[in-house]
Amino acid sequence: MIVSFTGDPFLARRAARAEAELRGLEWRLLPPEPQQVRQAASGGLFGPGGAIVDLRDVSEAEWKELRGVLEAVPEESLVLLYDPKPTSARSRWLGKHSEKRDHPTPRYRDKVRWVTNEMKRMGLKAPAAVAHYLGELEADLEAIHAELEKLTLLEGPLTLERVKAVVALEPPLSSFDLVDAAAAGRFERAMELLRDLLQRGEEPLRILGALSKHYTRAALLWAELQERGLSDKEAAALLKMHPFPAKKLLQYAKRLDETRLLWYLDALAQAELAAKTGRNPELALVRALYSICN
Repeated sequence: MIVSFTGDPFLARRAARAEAELRGLEWRLLPPEPQQVRQAASGGLFGPGGAIVDLRDVSEAEWKELRGVLEAVPEESLVLLYDPKPTSARSRWLGKHSEKRDHPTPRYRDKVRWVTNEMKRMGLKAPAAVAHYLGELEADLEAIHAELEKLTLLEGPLTLERVKAVVALEPPLSSFDLVDAAAAGRFERAMELLRDLLQRGEEPLRILGALSKHYTRAALLWAELQERGLSDKEAAALLKMHPFPAKKLLQYAKRLDETRLLWYLDALAQAELAAKTGRNPELALVRALYSICN
């Protein structure tokens, strides 16, 4: 029997580990080496075999060789495949030849809900604002879980202020910060924020994409506002976003007029075109910010 675990790396690994414990299988990740997997899965004098295989960094050549071994695994043997991000072809194979258990990364409201549930599971009592704060950080689940474990060591009530002081994860410098500075005509501040993002390893194209998505969403809300009023909850549903950023975006859209909105969208479209046709993407981003600021 083959069971595969895909999706979020943290959730998939935790699910695989729980399955191994349930089946009495020692938690030991094997490399995708066919001979080792064959030997572990074949069993012996003391009963059926079992293996837990780590497919995170498997090459196509390694997978092709391993695939034959897996297809020959006896039904009474247990093989767990830890494969958070399989290729499309491998994902189809897993769906056909294994009991595939997918654990997608929660986003927006679901991520906050996941943090809330983790806090309950760990016995952490705190205001809802704490779960919202942690759930809105642009950090992976494993990093957030590590911070939650740290919080279990604190004595006394957990307030949002205490959590912010203890959590080592850097709050995201979002496109809102950059947009707010640019829309206010504060080019120097926008450049300061941009340099900070670039120094933290963000790619110019990714930042451009975030800004474009921000203004596209603002345009959608602006167009909807011309027809009717929108509540924060309706804006979140329309954009399929977490309520907090949707609320901020709605407030921003209410301050826009058609001329400025079209100017912003045109500046960003020209910047993306320049960046994607071989020109300097960082320079294209700077020019877009300058155009928005002016």
